[in-house]
Amino acid sequence: MNETEGWYVAVFLANIVMGSSSVLIPLSVSQIFGRSAGSLGFLSGAASFAGLVGSLIWGRVSDKVHRRKPFIVASYAAGAAAFLAISFSGSFDQLVGLNMLLNFFWVASAAVTVLIVIENRDRSSWEGKIGRLNQVGAIGWLVGLLIGGGIITLAERFLPETEAIRLLFLLGGIGSGLAAFLAARLIPRTRPLFTRRRFRGTALALGNLLFERARFAPFHIYHRFHPRRVIRSITHPDGFLPGTKRFLAATFIAFAALGMFGIPLPLLLVERFSLPSSAVFLYFTIQQLGVIVAYPLAARRIKRKGNRRVQIGSLLVRVVLFGGTAIYLAFGHGAPPTWAIVAGFLLYGLTWSYFQLSGVALTSRLAKEENRGLALGLYNALAGAGWITAGLGSGLLMNLGGYGLAFAGSVGLLILSLAVLRTVPAPEEAREKE
Repeated sequence: MNETEGWYVAVFLANIVMGSSSVLIPLSVSQIFGRSAGSLGFLSGAASFAGLVGSLIWGRVSDKVHRRKPFIVASYAAGAAAFLAISFSGSFDQLVGLNMLLNFFWVASAAVTVLIVIENRDRSSWEGKIGRLNQVGAIGWLVGLLIGGGIITLAERFLPETEAIRLLFLLGGIGSGLAAFLAARLIPRTRPLFTRRRFRGTALALGNLLFERARFAPFHIYHRFHPRRVIRSITHPDGFLPGTKRFLAATFIAFAALGMFGIPLPLLLVERFSLPSSAVFLYFTIQQLGVIVAYPLAARRIKRKGNRRVQIGSLLVRVVLFGGTAIYLAFGHGAPPTWAIVAGFLLYGLTWSYFQLSGVALTSRLAKEENRGLALGLYNALAGAGWITAGLGSGLLMNLGGYGLAFAGSVGLLILSLAVLRTVPAPEEAREKE
């Protein structure tokens, strides 16, 4: 990092903490509070809702007071308080509330962090600056999974598993507090520029490198989001083109499908397959490696094959992956071979990169120039809404029929999303109809 990016170390440390918590929180639902994956679905949906609200509110308040830095520091400090409180929490209800608080401030911080990166800089440098920020966050998330797995493996030699998980939450609180301190010391002051715009959307060639989970938000600006303008763009003839509307509908369905599989997945490993917590960290580390490794490959394939074909292909692969898992749960016994789990998680990560990068590109290219920012903001909002729906839906299906039914539901939604996506024209065809 050069001297102007020295404050990225605070972002890096915060992502280390959040990467570790991405596995810790599901584990605590089962191992500490003795709740099922149905309860995890409710917790995840509530957390996604809190994060969506935070991303909308935090940026607006930041605009009104013409400050950026205090809001990032406050977000990291609030995260520290939430982690410390979770380490001592005594009930599942407390965990739900504290996790909502954590997600509110975490997703909110991303909406403000990206503003500091691009404000007072030439527009031509935005994409590279945010791409660098995304890389820092992605690597931090990966390091967090590695550190979390290493610490819990070591701690379980001396402590019961529940106490080892609580210890990691305690360390997460300390790490988040340190991130707040570094942010206060290192983040530069910027002159707020995006305070009067009704909406500002930024498309990134690198897309979103964040882990696929309740914290769905990429580093995009979408807090100047006006529902009335969205409704007008959907209903008015001069708004979104029909192909854009169908693609956004397919996006919502796809994220709901991905959430129905992804949300219960950590507990599947510990409950159904009886794997230790350290193994859960290992497999999700493999997934995150797949996400990072696939990004440059996905970018090149999109240029060669087109973003619509890549989007369809990534979802088709996940239909096979999710469907195969559902079939195994229906007829198999015990845990699959280790090589099969490793291959599944690697494929899970690889396909996320292709799906997300092609989705952002399709949104940008299908929309009219004057509606492009709004379409990108709506894409992000629908991703969050889909994950909220998945949290509640997976919880219901888990209570009715277990993991197999939830995963079968995800396959059904993926097929529905693909059916809608097949009606979406290629971007070149959409532009010809403008």
